[in-house]
Amino acid sequence: MKTIKRILLAGLLVVSVSAYANNEKIIAVNNGDVTITKEENRQVDVSILNTENYSYTLYIYNPNGELVFKEKLGNEASLGRRFDFNSALKGNYKFTFVTDSGNKTTHIVKAGIER
Repeated sequence: MKTIKRILLAGLLVVSVSAYANNEKIIAVNNGDVTITKEENRQVDVSILNTENYSYTLYIYNPNGELVFKEKLGNEASLGRRFDFNSALKGNYKFTFVTDSGNKTTHIVKAGIER
């Protein structure tokens, strides 16, 4: 009886974790450094595991190719930022990360809402 209960609890845990995971999608992982996740098309989270202590700058371009965000994220070991796309036009946004050593990484993120 205990074994059956444990199996049912394990199954319930797997179902609940996968249901939660489906609400938040991982968009990109770059060599373990940059991770981008989004919840539906309304919220995008950026996190950087900065083991080399680079200074990162983030550029975000809208679907028309216009620069809509530019900010130095810093050089701490763990960097993160949340972006709200509730009032943004739906489309493909380009997230470009540039380090002070010249390394450049770009990820395309589909976000925003229909108008």
